[in-house]
Amino acid sequence: MTDDRESLEGGGWARPAGLIVGALLLMLYFGALGRPPLLEPDEGRYTEIPREMLARCEFVTPRLDGVLYFEKPPLYYWLNALSIRLFGINEFSSRFWSAAFGILGLGLAYLLGRRCGGRTVGAWSALILATSLLYLALAHLAIIDMTLTFFFSLTMTCFWLAWETPGGWKERLLWYGMFLGAALTVLSKGLMGIALPGAIAFLTILLTSGWALLRRVPWISGTLLFLAVALPWHVLAQIRNPDFFSIYIVREHFLRYLTPISDRQEPFWFFLPVVALGLLPWSGLLLGVPSLFGGLPLRQALREHRAVVFLLCWAGFLILFFSASQSKLIPYVLPAFPPLAVLTAMVLLGQGAPSRLWRGLERAGIALGCLLVLILGAAFAAAGFGRVPAFDPSGRLHLPLLALGISTILASLLAGAAWLGKGSSTARAYSLFLAGALLFAALWAAAPQIAVGRSSKAFVPYLQAHLRPGDRLFSFNYYPQTLPAYLHRLMDVADFQGELAFGISKLPPQVRADRFPDASQFKKIWDSGQRVYLVTDHESLPRMKADGLDHATVLEQERTLLLLTNRPEGR
Repeated sequence: MTDDRESLEGGGWARPAGLIVGALLLMLYFGALGRPPLLEPDEGRYTEIPREMLARCEFVTPRLDGVLYFEKPPLYYWLNALSIRLFGINEFSSRFWSAAFGILGLGLAYLLGRRCGGRTVGAWSALILATSLLYLALAHLAIIDMTLTFFFSLTMTCFWLAWETPGGWKERLLWYGMFLGAALTVLSKGLMGIALPGAIAFLTILLTSGWALLRRVPWISGTLLFLAVALPWHVLAQIRNPDFFSIYIVREHFLRYLTPISDRQEPFWFFLPVVALGLLPWSGLLLGVPSLFGGLPLRQALREHRAVVFLLCWAGFLILFFSASQSKLIPYVLPAFPPLAVLTAMVLLGQGAPSRLWRGLERAGIALGCLLVLILGAAFAAAGFGRVPAFDPSGRLHLPLLALGISTILASLLAGAAWLGKGSSTARAYSLFLAGALLFAALWAAAPQIAVGRSSKAFVPYLQAHLRPGDRLFSFNYYPQTLPAYLHRLMDVADFQGELAFGISKLPPQVRADRFPDASQFKKIWDSGQRVYLVTDHESLPRMKADGLDHATVLEQERTLLLLTNRPEGR
């Protein structure tokens, strides 16, 4: 095990290798960030709400399509509003903070790993997290989860570093960092920012008998700092919006977790394959995590391997907590990835008990992971070669995707050979790093084509060229959330409410009937002399005909979406 650690430390070439890897990571995270169009619905939503905040100069009450929207707290909206102000409304500005916090999160992983296992563990914790498929993918999407993960990681990392730094101003600063991180997590995703870190800390203290730690926490000043950051927005939002508490706290926190109100139910085990696939190509090493307890009896292991207990409590509690929820989405489990990356790095560096059993399980897991990467690479290569109709019905050749798919296949074979053969530990580690980077590069190369039918950007040039004062822009039985962001304007929605229902209910009846009409109300608008542009999906055409919305002219169409009008130009 010592040889493995020494070879991975790299000796004299560690610094230039680190610079090269750092440059590659910056390219990987920022190089093609703005290439695919914004995706429905989340990227449109998290671009449109900040755009409306800027347009209204109103940063307390979030609105989506001009109506009240209390599903999430405002920190991510504020950050995106800042990037829109700096870079304009485009894909890069919308995704900037996800990529930035993704990179900053690698720094937290390094600090956490260094404290848990040394400098080399810290470095490889960052590299493992950086090239894990789910972490990389979500760092390229304009959604809240990467921002949440960073501040959640800041909270837990400061907690651990403060525990391991007894006495002095550094410890006190770290405790304040924990309270500040928790407040910013609350402003990112709500009450989980205090409830879940508190539960993880309590569980770790319980299992390791670390009750003396509680006397070292600056509870009064720390709580005041937390409240000074987290409380003002909540108070202002409640003062300005009497329904805020019932929607934001009761429905969006408790009812969404305890009931199927969000219609996002999945099996209890849903997040297990998400973690296994999301941590590719490194996930096979998790099979060696039990070896980190050194084969000691349970009580002794809990006492002597406190860092491992903490990391397992962090990752395990989050996975179990969200597994019990009645609302499950893949990104929910992302805050569990930083501790999993540190555990994986510790296994990679041989910090567990030497055992043929554990080493055999690790190699089997890596072999399976390499096989999955190979299969995904083959799928991307086939799509690039034009052999996957679901990807591109035209059968066109996508040369960059083909090249990256083949490169991913070769990298997975190289990694498998290094781990199953007698390759050095350095070759094994960097082969997995390469496989992870290439796998994501292939995925991102496929993203623009995957986005066809999942974004309304294709209709933007036509609408910008033809919309005139007095024309109406509607969607029917559907709300394309990317379109208002691209057009820099609100759009009206017919025969659909969805997540806008609460905000629509607060509009005056006359405004509600005009901007969000039902089918019978919309028919009057459609049959009037006013030109109406309408976005809908193919599946809604029979419903339109059944509702008497005929004489529609198709102006543009994508794989799943249509742009229609009731009055073509010239009539």
